Amino acid sequence: MTKELSSNRRIAKNTVFLYIRMLVTLVVSLYTSRVILKNLGVSDFGIYNVIGGVIVLFSFLSNALKISTQRFISFELGLGKNGNPNRVYCMSLQCLVLISVIIFILAETIGLWFVNSKLNIPADRMEATQWVYQITILTFIVHFFQVPFQATIIAYERMSIYAYIGIIDVVLKLVVAMLISVCPFDKLIVYSALLLLVSSISLFIPALYCKKSIKIGSFHFIKDKELFKRVMGFSGWSMVSGCSVITAQQGGNILLNVYNGVVANGAYGIANQVSGAIYSFVSNFQSAFQPQIVKQYASGEYKSMHLLMDRAAVFSYYLLLLLTIPFCVAADYVLQLWLGQVPEYAAGFIVLMLLYSLIDAIEAPLWMLIGATGKMKVYTIWSSSITVINIPLSWGLLSQGYNVYWVFIIRTGLNFVCAIIRPLYVRSLVETFSIRKFASNLLKPIIVSIILIVVFLLYYVLPLEVEPFIRIVLSFIFTLIVIWLFGLKRDEKQWLKSIIINKLLK
Repeated sequence: MTKELSSNRRIAKNTVFLYIRMLVTLVVSLYTSRVILKNLGVSDFGIYNVIGGVIVLFSFLSNALKISTQRFISFELGLGKNGNPNRVYCMSLQCLVLISVIIFILAETIGLWFVNSKLNIPADRMEATQWVYQITILTFIVHFFQVPFQATIIAYERMSIYAYIGIIDVVLKLVVAMLISVCPFDKLIVYSALLLLVSSISLFIPALYCKKSIKIGSFHFIKDKELFKRVMGFSGWSMVSGCSVITAQQGGNILLNVYNGVVANGAYGIANQVSGAIYSFVSNFQSAFQPQIVKQYASGEYKSMHLLMDRAAVFSYYLLLLLTIPFCVAADYVLQLWLGQVPEYAAGFIVLMLLYSLIDAIEAPLWMLIGATGKMKVYTIWSSSITVINIPLSWGLLSQGYNVYWVFIIRTGLNFVCAIIRPLYVRSLVETFSIRKFASNLLKPIIVSIILIVVFLLYYVLPLEVEPFIRIVLSFIFTLIVIWLFGLKRDEKQWLKSIIINKLLK
């Protein structure tokens, strides 16, 4: 068996597990959102989202450590016999304790001050808000302790257990959503407390699996200043990058609260869940590629790495496009069918967030490669600076009475600016990367496909006096046909067929 065929089979296997996880998670999460919205009401649902938003401001810390741990373990595995993944695993756990203390201090000082003095919360719900905030801090810290275990599972490409953990988590959250309907106490507080219990269970499972099943070795304290600097240095710049993204996201959420109240936050929460659920199709697909890209960079297999990057980018984009187009032609219909009670602005927010995600989908392999090099400083400085501009620009427009949609329009536009600069920066880091090849392999077929799809939708699908479901089906079928005929090259079609056939034969 050739190395490429083995890699294809591994990617196929991991993709299947991740898609099973994603499909179950998508269905259960969407239904859970409907149940929560019904049982909590729009106001309490908005309160939970804005409080969760304040805590999420600190989530860049956990995301940074997860990215760092996964990168360094994957890199060590790529070195083969010369690598030592156990040292990275142990060091990441030590760093985890340090960062968790920072999270707690920030949440109980800056975060608590902001909740008490700046958020627009109804007076009769302030006491409940205080309880929810404290419980959410604990939930986040418990969730944070999952980071090194999940990163290890992904780096070792054990996607089956990763899928099972995700499914268990969403099923438990559905049970929680149903339980609060019969709760005689304050539903918002009980809901937060039960989510803390779910996070505790979701921590125990991967921790036990890493200890018993992955041959990475047991935890022991290590004193290695050089490794600590490398892990924390990478994590530090990842923190800055993640902080900029979270600030743009949750800063916009807070601005919506200040200028439009908790109803707008409810719409934002729905938009986050829908766009996140749709993008999960792509992120699960990319998760199967990321460890391979890092390992191939570590082992010097640059030709295979660039080929894998191109395929990850093109398939990620088309996969998201295939889901985005049908939703956009009947967003109001889908939301009404799903939620029954649709918050104002929700449909528009979702469409704009999906446009943002389309840019991310095609650019993801580039930041994977940047992470593989470990050279994060310059990239983080310029990309983060562009990202956070969203807040002052949005603040200025909202204060002048502009529509709330401008928060998302500005954010998407700034992401497009980053997408233009990112390939130039990658070329300065990796000599084997060709901007011309990357553009010709991706941009030309994508532009042609988009033009054909938009023309078809504007002139044939949208004017039809038919049920929205029929428009969804027609747009999905046509988008799929255009992608296959005009969006994919011959070798990409053959590669996709080989993955499917290999999996079916196995």
